Amino acid sequence: MRKRLVMTLVAALMPILVLSVFSAYLDAAKGLDERRVDLLLLSDDALDSVEKSIDQAALLLTLNRDDLARGRCAKVYNNLSEVIVPLANVARFDTDGLATCSSPSAAGWTLPNPENNERLKRGEKLVRSDTYYSSRDDDWLFSILLRLDDDEGAFVGSVGFELHTAQLAALAHEAAPPSGIEVSVLDDRGEAFGSSRFTKLDPEWVAAVAKEQTPSLFVLKDKAGHSLDVVIKPLGPGNVFAAISRESPGFWSDFTLRPLTSIGLPLIAFSVALLAVWLAIDSLVLRWLSRLTRTVRVYGAGRYQFKAGQTFDKAPDEISRLARAMDVMAKDIGERDQDLKQAIASRDAAVREIHHRVKNNLQIVTSFLNLQGRQLRDPEAKAAISAARHRIDALAIVHQTLYQNERLEQVQLKPFLTGLVSHLSEALGMEESRVEIVQDYDDVMRPADDAIPMALFIVEAITNAMKYAFGPEGGVITVSLAVDDGGTTLRISDNGRGYDPSAPSDQESGRGLGSKLMNAFSRQLAASLNVDAHPDGGCHLTLHMPNKD
Repeated sequence: MRKRLVMTLVAALMPILVLSVFSAYLDAAKGLDERRVDLLLLSDDALDSVEKSIDQAALLLTLNRDDLARGRCAKVYNNLSEVIVPLANVARFDTDGLATCSSPSAAGWTLPNPENNERLKRGEKLVRSDTYYSSRDDDWLFSILLRLDDDEGAFVGSVGFELHTAQLAALAHEAAPPSGIEVSVLDDRGEAFGSSRFTKLDPEWVAAVAKEQTPSLFVLKDKAGHSLDVVIKPLGPGNVFAAISRESPGFWSDFTLRPLTSIGLPLIAFSVALLAVWLAIDSLVLRWLSRLTRTVRVYGAGRYQFKAGQTFDKAPDEISRLARAMDVMAKDIGERDQDLKQAIASRDAAVREIHHRVKNNLQIVTSFLNLQGRQLRDPEAKAAISAARHRIDALAIVHQTLYQNERLEQVQLKPFLTGLVSHLSEALGMEESRVEIVQDYDDVMRPADDAIPMALFIVEAITNAMKYAFGPEGGVITVSLAVDDGGTTLRISDNGRGYDPSAPSDQESGRGLGSKLMNAFSRQLAASLNVDAHPDGGCHLTLHMPNKD
């Protein structure tokens, strides 16, 4: 019988042994991943400072695109040299990549890597280059380039910032990462900038990270023979990377011991617990776990005021402490939940105030345009001022709708369009011109980002109809909004004189400014625009906006 019992125990323990070996393998892999995550977390501030500097440079390049396109490189550099610490140079390039304006370097140099100019020609809007050595600055740089297009969308050149690679690495050091952790900058060749531990890493490591675009951990032997954990992380979509390093953990670290304990401890625990579990598992564990499960469900329903600790006074100490810890956890979650709600409310109030002030400022601009328009005698100039005022009024109504709306990220289109078209009817004098406006809208919500292009599209369409569609007898303009499974459809129709699409006149052939603007707004909405016009009367515009994921 003893032999049979031993054999039974061996048979029972064998799966545990197999699982322990497998668990040790998983723990070893998990340990490597935890080392990678730990390094990233500890260096988060340093990495953030570098990434923010690069992102800030890209944003400011976009904001200053017009000045650079006009050749105001010195002005832009003087304004930004103290804002973007690593900034080495600003430039404007022609279609061949030749710098037509540059500061502080003199114009006349070409882009170091012509492939970047070709990428811009092929349609890429923003390009981040590899690092390169610049004889002009006697330093290693990398560039951020922004494509320039003319009014027809054709490529006419680019503008760009050059950044000092070493100064980017210095930003990481200024963020003061924890002791023992070093953050440096890499290029796609593995060349390191700002590192005291290594000057170059294996380019195949960098290539693997560039391909996967995810941080990866590698183990490197330094000059003294010590092992270093090195995590390589991409910095944005270009070929610039961060290398975070520290000494690898020793034998007695948790990362090393955990796989060993995964094999030994389960066997010991199983042997010791076998007899105890036989008698005590139900009375000491399962009953209390069941009660803990019910408590968790109560907390999961958001009832953080429930106190579970008192009902576990007779439970084992471990479970009792766990219950009291759950009470503390629930209280902390409840407080953080309340703080978060207050923070969101404060943010929404601030955003609404911004929209309110923008609306007020736009109304001031409208007043200025009214005053300017009264002083003009040229009918074409007065019409241009009036058209600009209508467009600004539309923007003001958008911002008024946003700060009055309960949900800042969504706009309820029915009241928004009703207010916009009614205001436009009054501003254009439709009643005096004997033009009737008919409105029919489905009640639908759309993203707030769609409100401005949609409003401006309607302004241009109705303004065009008032200009060209009707004679002294007036007519009817119909504006409708319908929703189906495929998206939202805006229709604007008139029963005016119509026009021949093949006519040579710009206004009547759809090649005027208003028509160009409507086409631009439809592209901004990712919508399809259909124009149905006839020379014997009537014009119908259909703008179909697909649903957004």
